[in-house]
Amino acid sequence: MTPLPTPIRADSLSRQVFGILKEAVFDGKFQQGELIAEIKIAKWLNVSQATVREALVLLEQNGLVVRQKNRKTQVNRLTTDEVRDRVAMRVALEPLAALKASKVMSSEDLEKLGRLAEQMPAGDEGNRLSSTLADLEFHRYLWEKTGSPILARTLEQLTTPLFAFVEPDLPETQSRHLLLVETLRIRDSELITDRVRSHIEEAYRSFLQPEAGRAAKTA
Repeated sequence: MTPLPTPIRADSLSRQVFGILKEAVFDGKFQQGELIAEIKIAKWLNVSQATVREALVLLEQNGLVVRQKNRKTQVNRLTTDEVRDRVAMRVALEPLAALKASKVMSSEDLEKLGRLAEQMPAGDEGNRLSSTLADLEFHRYLWEKTGSPILARTLEQLTTPLFAFVEPDLPETQSRHLLLVETLRIRDSELITDRVRSHIEEAYRSFLQPEAGRAAKTA
């Protein structure tokens, strides 16, 4: 008898659904403030409502949806003040993460980070979804290399909504991220702090200027 394939565990299936829904949010298929119906998603993906519910919990942990007491789930809607707060906290925490990572990253780690940067468009002509996901993957890899799961998880929860819902002022390109990789190679603490901070501030400049009063992309 030919061995049967290993069955998909419930947690694996919910993570697959989470990945599908997360990409749909990033792609704008779900708009900010839109209600997500568990039963419709379950029918669409041919999975149980319980599996969808588990996936929505993961989305909530990433700051992409809000789960209400009446069991309704709504795509997060960021106000300008909320975006500004998240950006300010990212400006404070990500230079710290870069410093911690720079102390332990091997040449192989830096090579991989460089390859992740090269997956981003050379200019501003790239597909927004693929560029955004590549941008998030670059930063997530850096956070993971801090050796601090708490810091990595905090940055993940803090910034995922920014990547999903906010159009940056400056396109996220290869050159901007390769500059960060080269800065990490130098391992100069002051330079790392300055460049990482500048990298974020340039991307969200209008939100850091109160007089601009700019709103999130679809809010």
